[in-house]
Amino acid sequence: MSMKDAKTEKNLKLSIVEGSFNSAASSITDSYITPFLLSLGADNVQIGLANSLKSFANIFSQIPGAKLTNYLSRKSVWIISSLISRLLWIPIIIIPFFYPNPIIAIIALFTLASFFLTLRSPAWSSLMGDIVPMKIRGAYFGKRNMIMGFCGLFATLISGIILSVYGFTTIFIMSVVFGMISILFFIFMYEPYFKKTYVYKHEISFHPKNIINAIKINKNFSLFTAYVMFTNFAVEISAPFIAVYMLKDLNVSYEWFAILIFVGALVKTIFNKYWGKLADRYGNRRIMFVCGILISFVPFGYMLSSNIAHLLIVKIFDGFAWAGFDIVVFNFLLDITPSKKRPGYVANYTFVTGIGSVIGAIFGAYLAQTYSNSFFIGLYGLQIVFFISFILRMASISILSNVKEVGTKETDVVPVRYIIWEAAAVEPGRDIRYAIRYAFRHAYKINALRKKVDLKLKDMRFKKEDFTEISKQEIEKAEIRVIVENLECFSDIDRIIKDAELGYIIFVYTVGMREKSVDELEHAIIKIKEGCSKFKSQVFFADDDWLLIIPENMKIEKE
Repeated sequence: MSMKDAKTEKNLKLSIVEGSFNSAASSITDSYITPFLLSLGADNVQIGLANSLKSFANIFSQIPGAKLTNYLSRKSVWIISSLISRLLWIPIIIIPFFYPNPIIAIIALFTLASFFLTLRSPAWSSLMGDIVPMKIRGAYFGKRNMIMGFCGLFATLISGIILSVYGFTTIFIMSVVFGMISILFFIFMYEPYFKKTYVYKHEISFHPKNIINAIKINKNFSLFTAYVMFTNFAVEISAPFIAVYMLKDLNVSYEWFAILIFVGALVKTIFNKYWGKLADRYGNRRIMFVCGILISFVPFGYMLSSNIAHLLIVKIFDGFAWAGFDIVVFNFLLDITPSKKRPGYVANYTFVTGIGSVIGAIFGAYLAQTYSNSFFIGLYGLQIVFFISFILRMASISILSNVKEVGTKETDVVPVRYIIWEAAAVEPGRDIRYAIRYAFRHAYKINALRKKVDLKLKDMRFKKEDFTEISKQEIEKAEIRVIVENLECFSDIDRIIKDAELGYIIFVYTVGMREKSVDELEHAIIKIKEGCSKFKSQVFFADDDWLLIIPENMKIEKE
């Protein structure tokens, strides 16, 4: 392993540990800030104000966050902003003991903490885009998000139990401690060389001519950003009031509130890795379309809920849908942005999509206050807000139809209805099994899978005695290049086909993909055969673990 590979491997491991503690800290604050404000006497308008100001802070932190990468290292930007954000929670904890009506002060400090927490986002996105190789992004972030999710959900559950006994002060102190530990691990990460592109001046202009030119130049990026912006608008109309609906309208206790959050986070954690694999297979855009439909029905589910059993079902669906949406949106953002200008692109993206969140939260607060005691088509109060959010989420999907996939995955012509069926009905059960095996490191045998492949590919196989060994000297004399490739995911297929186009003899090791899924291996072999057939290359299944690809001007003969 080269020094560069060793540093990358170390970074990938440290990022998972750092992310785990960071997830625990953020899960506590994000899950309990609304119950905290409600316990202090906040109304729907103040709840909406807190969420809209948080989104507002997220927007205006992006531009300075991107600009800071031109003056400080990306690692320094992350560490400084994270440290300030975590320390701001100390006065949030203390103020209620000294002021009788601290809601406005707490909302202001919460907004500042959110500002500094997201100030690091452009630097972090740029850094991770350089650290994580493109071919493993889906699998890596699926794995990372799954581990982070487990840590976040256990922190949420335990803090819910502690809350009922010791109060909000204790759980927020826990959050600060977890945040500090995450910073400590991040300090040990290695930052790859980052060439600062000073010729690129990052700016945001609201002049109509400049906006039109920017959209024309970056049409795909602009459409993707517009889709996420309108989706955020629709989501934030109802999202801040789900906790309000559970705690006030349905009278859910803090213990059950913690359990519901735990269940949703658990489901999201389990399916992160699963959605990552589907994204690698079908492309981020298709999975985004599927998940966009699924998340549209989340507020519809809460609208129809009236007891704990209903809420549990909706939370399971909620976690399943958002697990896929979050990971593919992030992966698509990395794919669609150029590396050297990524901080600026991420800042623009977060700025524009954040506007949707701000307006959505404000509009949602207005709707919640207006319809707090009203009926509409059989719905009452916050149920009306959830219904409006459902309609607008569905409407935003129309924008996604014009967004193009980045890379070559778009060539895989697979109907979306098949992906929906595989995602929602067929694959989850199998993937829960894989997730549990992965999480607890259980070993399992694959002999049955090998037999299945052997039977299905019997017509492509040769016996060992059918081959003649070629010496290294004969290969060099004939100027034949023999290479070995590893087939682990669908992104490897393009590289193998390109090698075949160059006329190489290729030995493809297939065990990595076979252990994941026999069906995926069969699909991959079909794609390889179709690609190689364009150059008249021949594909053989040499033995249990290897494919052999030879160019048109060669043949295999028995002696």
